[in-house]
Amino acid sequence: MPLPATFDERLARVRDLGVAWASPAFAAPWVAAYVDDTAFCARDAWQREVSTPAALLALPELAERVADGVRSGIVHVVVPRNSVGLTVCKAVVGAYLAGHPVHVRLPSGLPRSAPLLVALLVRHLPGVTFAPTTARGAAFLDDALQPGTAAVVVYGDDAWIAPYAARAEAVGVALFFEGPGSDPFIVRPGANVALAVDAAIRGGLHNGGQSCSAFERFFVPDDLHDAFVDALVARLRTLPAGDPRDPTTVLGPMSSRAAFDRIGQQIAQAVDLGARLVDGGRPWTDPYSGRPGWVPSVLTGVRPELSVMADETFGPVFPVMAYTADDALWTAVDACRYGLNAAAFGPDASGLAARLAARHRNVYVNATPFDADQVATRIVDGGYGASALHGAPGPDGYRWRSGPRRLARALAELTDLESR
Repeated sequence: MPLPATFDERLARVRDLGVAWASPAFAAPWVAAYVDDTAFCARDAWQREVSTPAALLALPELAERVADGVRSGIVHVVVPRNSVGLTVCKAVVGAYLAGHPVHVRLPSGLPRSAPLLVALLVRHLPGVTFAPTTARGAAFLDDALQPGTAAVVVYGDDAWIAPYAARAEAVGVALFFEGPGSDPFIVRPGANVALAVDAAIRGGLHNGGQSCSAFERFFVPDDLHDAFVDALVARLRTLPAGDPRDPTTVLGPMSSRAAFDRIGQQIAQAVDLGARLVDGGRPWTDPYSGRPGWVPSVLTGVRPELSVMADETFGPVFPVMAYTADDALWTAVDACRYGLNAAAFGPDASGLAARLAARHRNVYVNATPFDADQVATRIVDGGYGASALHGAPGPDGYRWRSGPRRLARALAELTDLESR
């Protein structure tokens, strides 16, 4: 079945997809299969892979019209393993609403869950096709970065994107890349420590910390530092860890062995260079999946140049840095090459919003990205620094830019229409 020619037809199919996504007939087997494939906790999978996608597909903002017609050039999308539903809503649905045929590479390692999602999307979004599950990411990108492709949308690691960015520019294909984050959480003077700790855990341990949108750096005023750390450790020790299939489990194992190993190296480097490991830092193994995990780790005495602060951790790690003045705070916050999300918590938190927005895609004031009333912010893509790239050909040549973006709007602007 071809891609519908009118925007209203495409939007109606997207709305129907959202209803079907949340239906028990799809959601329950999808979550069970996804947890089996990834070892992400079921409680997180329900939020990330069911309730958030369904809410995003019902957003009024999706009804922002583009011109009717089918646009020339296919959009190729690489979906990450830890955030399938969200990136399908941002990238696949965004390209579909913009009027582009879409070709998708789902992540490897989803033998149980991927067929369920493919069947759902094929049934509701005609014009969306899928690469074979055996397709390697490099081969998919090599095939995608060819003249005639409208755009490639990639989620992954900034360490390997540079050659693909150069090739996209050389062949004149638009590239939308979103990569890692090391998102700061700033506690302000006078903040309620218990509420701040609750938000830090809610934002820092979402998906066990295995999310580019999870908080990874924690900045606390000097006079609140000890109380914050004590309360943080006490709360973390109460969180149930174990079988990710159990809906009461808050902390499961690591889905990625590479991320598990990196966290061990980051903790060891921090301690070797003078940081204090207050709690955690011990590995454990989940008997159900056989995967290793980390007991939530709290570090103090950290400095911005340490890997645990400067790089993505992608796990249950809480490096806490004390600050005494805002000048020192901004120096530490800005000493990072990433710029996805940031949060400020406390009585004057809103005063930091404009300053944070200059270098971060989304800014949360007394909130986290994962709160129900913040779901609309999740449809925003892009970012600053090494977290994102956006390159596209234009009348003045190929241009690179950064910042937040709505993919449906950006993809609609790429090419002329083939038909109206």
